[in-house]
Amino acid sequence: MKQLTKMLATTVKAVTTITLSLFISMGSVHASSNTAVTANLVKSKTDDNLLICQYQTLAASHFQVFDTVLDNETACPTNIQVAPQPMLTKAEEAQLKQMLSRQSN
Repeated sequence: MKQLTKMLATTVKAVTTITLSLFISMGSVHASSNTAVTANLVKSKTDDNLLICQYQTLAASHFQVFDTVLDNETACPTNIQVAPQPMLTKAEEAQLKQMLSRQSN
C-alpha cells in the first residue's frame, strides 16, 4: 500500500509539473506590445552631415538619424530593431519625410 501511495504521489507531481510547464509555455507565445520588431531600410539620404534612414515594419515607418561626424556612420544599416510603434511626434515624422524627399543640391 505504501508503494502504491508513493507511486501515486510521484505521478501526481509529474502531471502537475507537465501541466504547469505547458501552461507557462503556451502563455508566453503571445508577444508583448513592448517586444522589438525588425524594420527594414527603405530609403536613406545624406543632408549636410546628417544621415537620415527610413525603415519600415508591417505597422509603421521608423526613422534613424545619424550625425556622420559624431557617429562615424557612412551608410544606414539594412535593418534595425525598433519598438512596435514609432516614438516620433507627427511633426518630427513630417519633417524627416520632407528632408528625405528634398532634392540634393
